[in-house]
Amino acid sequence: MPTQLHLPAQPLGAQEINAVVAVVRERGDVAYFASGVPVFMHRESDRVGQRVAAAQLMRLGLARQDELSEALAVDRSTLYRQQRKLKAQGIIGVVDAKRGPRGPHRFTADKRERAAHLLADGMSIRQVATRVGVTEGTIRHAVRRGELNRAPASAEPPVGPRVRSEQAAQAAGGVAVQRHTERALARLGLLTEAAPRFVAAEAVRYGGALLALPALLTLGLLDAGEQSYGMLKKAFYGLRATLLVLAFMALLRIRTPEQLHGHPPGELGMLLGLDRAPEVKTLRRKLWELALRQRATHFSQALAERWVRENAEAVGLLYIDGHVRPYHGTAHTLPETYVTRRRLCMPATTDLWVQQTDAQPLFVVTAPANDDLLAMLRREILPEVRRLVGERRVTLAFDREGWSPKFFRDIQQQGFDVLTYRRGPYAAWPQRDFRLVTGAVDGRTVSYTLAERAVEVVPGFRMREVRRRCDSGHQTAIVTTRTDLTIEVVAYRMFERWTQENFFRYMRQHFALDALVTYAVEPADPERTVPNPERKAVRQQLAEARTTLKTLEQQYGQRARDNREGERPTMRGFKIAHAELGQQIRAQEAQCAALEAQLRALPARVAINTVLPEAEIVRLAPEAKHLTDTIKMLAYRAETALVHALAPHYARTEDEGRALIREMLLASADLLPGEGCLRVRIHSLANPRGNAALAHLCETLNALAMPYPGTNLKLVYEAPHVA
Repeated sequence: MPTQLHLPAQPLGAQEINAVVAVVRERGDVAYFASGVPVFMHRESDRVGQRVAAAQLMRLGLARQDELSEALAVDRSTLYRQQRKLKAQGIIGVVDAKRGPRGPHRFTADKRERAAHLLADGMSIRQVATRVGVTEGTIRHAVRRGELNRAPASAEPPVGPRVRSEQAAQAAGGVAVQRHTERALARLGLLTEAAPRFVAAEAVRYGGALLALPALLTLGLLDAGEQSYGMLKKAFYGLRATLLVLAFMALLRIRTPEQLHGHPPGELGMLLGLDRAPEVKTLRRKLWELALRQRATHFSQALAERWVRENAEAVGLLYIDGHVRPYHGTAHTLPETYVTRRRLCMPATTDLWVQQTDAQPLFVVTAPANDDLLAMLRREILPEVRRLVGERRVTLAFDREGWSPKFFRDIQQQGFDVLTYRRGPYAAWPQRDFRLVTGAVDGRTVSYTLAERAVEVVPGFRMREVRRRCDSGHQTAIVTTRTDLTIEVVAYRMFERWTQENFFRYMRQHFALDALVTYAVEPADPERTVPNPERKAVRQQLAEARTTLKTLEQQYGQRARDNREGERPTMRGFKIAHAELGQQIRAQEAQCAALEAQLRALPARVAINTVLPEAEIVRLAPEAKHLTDTIKMLAYRAETALVHALAPHYARTEDEGRALIREMLLASADLLPGEGCLRVRIHSLANPRGNAALAHLCETLNALAMPYPGTNLKLVYEAPHVA
């Protein structure tokens, strides 16, 4: 900036900074003169004024940094920084920041946000102060400053369980029916589906089940459902409500739709954002509508694809095992199979379950007419696994039922590896071949006494055989086509197959895996072969004939032993004396020979339509069962996800994790809809340790910021305050 220079005439007593600029300090004031003309003035204690004056003198070119540094006793770098701050931020840039804490150190932003939510829910200032952990005066001061707002006095208080019970019982349209207009529109076909609408309510039974909702949504319950089924017929209860109520039933251990009779419909309806849950007949109609669309397989495939995308590493090794569901009805004739846990053969249906390395279920297929594992592997499981994982190699682990060296050779060429037990008798290996092997697998320390060899299971095809020797000397043989795994990993992965048995036991006890969701049947393949029932009858006759023959021979031998040689010294005489018994034996032998010839002439298997009328050749309709099993599978995975979220904060998760999650899901909760959120306030559990774990779980779920489906309400979970 051009400056007009004056004759150098500085005031009396001025300190010269250079030939142009001088500074005068008098009576607590500081004045700056340029060629005798005053340009700046500030109090001597005004540090900001000094910084502004120095920066402006440098900017106008009246003084250099070194000159001002010497005159004002300020470092040159400090002057440079102050000049930059003044240019960038103005006067505020050279003002000293407040010393000490930059903000409240007790009433933090998190506590302020929590206090705001509690006040919005209608709590008193004293209650909020106790819950947040600050003084009552702190809350009142924040309210006066406008940082917090109390709930308006006109807000309706939450409805308690007693009032809800009376309202439900007195409802004119049925127990807990309140939304009459929407039901009338649905009856006229003018409503696609009732939208969720929440009202403030206290102590909602089973409100804790909403803890599993983020996991259910993340796993794809509604996304895959809409992708597979689209939407249901126009009605009050649509696809969203149907899928959610089935999932909540599984989590709350409501085994069948009929058991809904024993649970308050209004309380279950509040979990759906509706006035009540569907009646049993309504839910059965929805299941029937879904089953008629024949989309359960597509629904299961969509979920499996999603899970594989999210955790591709978990499908590097898959466990496969069958689960037999006995049929106790008498209305239909179903194929029989051996039920291991009952130790007998009875009518049943066999499901083949495929699970990931971490024992999480991936998908399930039903074997028609109880086909064996090898047939289902070839026809159903291998194509589906290949579709899910692409061209990558996958290891399949199963028990001895799948033993077939030729099958192993074939699938190895298709990109599959095998891990299974060796079947049949095999010679023991010498003890000197075994060694103690210790290692860490999946974070666990394992120790086995192992040995291994390469064995030729069929000509030209060799597999790796690993044997474990127990203290009793028993040897367990494992065969695999995997040569890259260490010996202890091979043993560990094979023995971990028992996680499937634990899964089946848990699912039977808690998710009613064997329960029939419908008694409907459909025609089965009339050309499938079954064991020839005539052979069974002939075998029974042959067994009876052989028993009779054995009895006669025993009598003949006993008479020969008791024979007195003095009376009948020769065998000829003995035969003559017992000719009648001998004739009976020869006749019985002829009958046995005839029955054996008849048995050989009969075919071992015949088409079932030669045994039963085609109208009686049926199987249990698999569609509804497949759908509900898939939802139970998804509910199990959601429960597992909650257990995993609990693990870092609960020391006994491995032993008590699932029991604690079940307690949380069954707990009561307050449902408090507010501005943009649905607050789920879980009631206290049985002990402080559980409440502390619940608080950590709520923090984890709140970080997801998951909205309730069909609304813009963000789910916010609160645990009881732990002292």
